Amino acid sequence: MGFMGIVLHYGLDAALMKKYVQTRDHEQTAFLSSAYISLVVSSLIFGILVTLSKNTLSLFVLGSAYPKLMVYIGWIILCDVLWSVPQLILRAEEKPAAFISFSLLNVIATMILNLVFVLKLGLGIEGVLLSNLIVSGSLFFLTLPIILRRISLKSVSSVHWKQMMSFGLPFLPAGIFSMLIEIADRYFLKWLTDMETVGLYSAGYKMGVLMMLVVMGFNMGWQPFFLKQGKDQKIVFARISTYVLAILGFLWILLHLWVDDIVRLQFGGISFYGPAFWSSTGIVSVIALGYWFHGAYVLQMPGLFLQEKSKFLMMIRGIGALTNILLNLLLIPLYGAMGAAWATCASFATMAIMIFIMNRRMFPIQYEWGRIIRIIALMTIIYILSNSLILTNINKLILSAVFPILLILSGFMTKGERQRFKNVFK
Repeated sequence: MGFMGIVLHYGLDAALMKKYVQTRDHEQTAFLSSAYISLVVSSLIFGILVTLSKNTLSLFVLGSAYPKLMVYIGWIILCDVLWSVPQLILRAEEKPAAFISFSLLNVIATMILNLVFVLKLGLGIEGVLLSNLIVSGSLFFLTLPIILRRISLKSVSSVHWKQMMSFGLPFLPAGIFSMLIEIADRYFLKWLTDMETVGLYSAGYKMGVLMMLVVMGFNMGWQPFFLKQGKDQKIVFARISTYVLAILGFLWILLHLWVDDIVRLQFGGISFYGPAFWSSTGIVSVIALGYWFHGAYVLQMPGLFLQEKSKFLMMIRGIGALTNILLNLLLIPLYGAMGAAWATCASFATMAIMIFIMNRRMFPIQYEWGRIIRIIALMTIIYILSNSLILTNINKLILSAVFPILLILSGFMTKGERQRFKNVFK
């Protein structure tokens, strides 16, 4: 489902975001209409083909004869692709309340139906997929008016479609490379170790992914913002980069220090993680550090988007995927799950460095290196101290406070920033 979600967007979502933000009136309608009709046609063809070949596909994809499940999967993907377009438009038009409402509805409704179909009615896997299909289908119809108010069949244009595909198509292989980075480590761990290691690694990875959620949340607003700002706002991009890296650095420190306490939290007698998975916390800070680098990578995206160099994005992610695969093969036999974690971290760091090197030629930004170096230095110092001290709760609280306090005392904020900060509390 994840793989086909990338394939069926074939980069049109990224291209539509760019064109929709940067154009107005008829041009905007033409780009949206052309993209949406294209996605409707390709998704319908996909849904129909999956339905007609459900018996063969179920044996190939699921390994057993579950044709009904394949039909569910095909139409879930179709609905997800189509209702993602209204969500993209809400992001482009800076309407976070509506965007969050539909996203929360998706999560809450799916959870409720899973509880009913799986726990109460005992439908198992079919119940999970059926609940997803009902929710995705409902969201498709609920968000359809957002599209219908903004498109016109008369505005569908092959010229506009080709412009979007020229920019967007490299996002298809780039998306597949990103998926390889996300999932390859589990397969290598299964091949080179055992399923217990895979389970522990997956549990620890999920905690590290908390950093990814922050990066993704930021990116939801970052893309439309830098597309609207244009090429002449490099100073603004540099200042935002400084503060985002500082915030992500602080979150990384908190996660590193408190992860053992987080996994032991209990709600109504049920722990956040089962005790069997508590030993997986060792990899969390490594995975989270990887997503700090991913944040650095995302912050450098304006160059590729504004200069329309999406082919470089495909190459960067391809190098990241290759780095991930090679390091998994090298490090897992030596260090097990920790080796896989470092392979993931290194692949994100490689991508951040690669995009920086490319941007120096085509979209150079004067980053605030003095402040960024302070951020990295403090992250390093606190990490070393945390591994040298006995981490009582008091020590954790002190180390948690050290980062923002020393950052401020070191003159991190400019005079103007300090004044604006004071004005907030007046």
